[in-house]
Amino acid sequence: MRGLYDGLEEISFKPVAGGYVFQTSNRWLIGARRRYFVNELQKTEIAARIRETLRRIRPFALATAVLMPLVLIAAITWFMARGATLVVTEVDAAGVTTTHDQPLGKDGATGVLMYANGARVVYAVSGPPSGDATIKVSGFDQAGKAGAPCVVKFDSGGSKIVMNDDDGHLVRTVTLMGRTGATRDAVMWFSMLLASALFAPFVVLIHVYSMARLRPLLAGLPRSDQRITLRDSTERMAAKASNKFLAMVGVGAAMGLVGNAMTLILSIHDHRPIDVAAVAGTAALVLLVAYYGYIAFLKVRLRQSAI
Repeated sequence: MRGLYDGLEEISFKPVAGGYVFQTSNRWLIGARRRYFVNELQKTEIAARIRETLRRIRPFALATAVLMPLVLIAAITWFMARGATLVVTEVDAAGVTTTHDQPLGKDGATGVLMYANGARVVYAVSGPPSGDATIKVSGFDQAGKAGAPCVVKFDSGGSKIVMNDDDGHLVRTVTLMGRTGATRDAVMWFSMLLASALFAPFVVLIHVYSMARLRPLLAGLPRSDQRITLRDSTERMAAKASNKFLAMVGVGAAMGLVGNAMTLILSIHDHRPIDVAAVAGTAALVLLVAYYGYIAFLKVRLRQSAI
């Protein structure tokens, strides 16, 4: 039975006249890839070294695949329980609802609610809901003249601000509610930054170790101007990569896509501002899922043509 990484070493080679082009990452990780012309013997040696390296790092990779999600879940759960959030829900005269979150720390939170004519209402929440917490609401006319402020208690039931125009017609109703835990945007950014902080050292260490093991075999090899295109790599991956590897990466990308999509759907449903990072992440995962879906399609076609 084929192992998880079996066949991956062949993806970096492309048959050409008189031998093969071997393409590897830049030694500094970021930058143009390096390509070498190798003969059959050199290809065999390099491929064997790559297979051996993959076997050596596999226990470390599997342990990381288990430990990293556990660390992420524990850290995100801890972060979500910290602090408090002010949930601001606005309902206009037509019944359209818009919701957004604000961090609600020990120093409280403030916000501005605008009228179409330039007048505004400013609210200041003293802190998380409690018997001592208050909301101070101040109105300002178009010229910026302040009216008499209103101070009410801010407990678990929240508070409501009713905004009327000069004729007494309802403009919108604003409900302020407090809840335990960080805002959704804060949790999302914390999750992305923590995942990057955990994943980046893993990638760098694997790259440094892999390049160090390849370096003696690449010393003195002639460089090649021929490229291994994305199409070449895709076809080689479909032909050589194991089903286990394709399934693992494809399922992981699909799970990430589902998570991001649910976040976007909830934001749209609650009329919350949509974060650009969430949209970019979802788009990237869509492309990744489509890419590995295409590889799976090619793999099926190759298997059928071989029958």
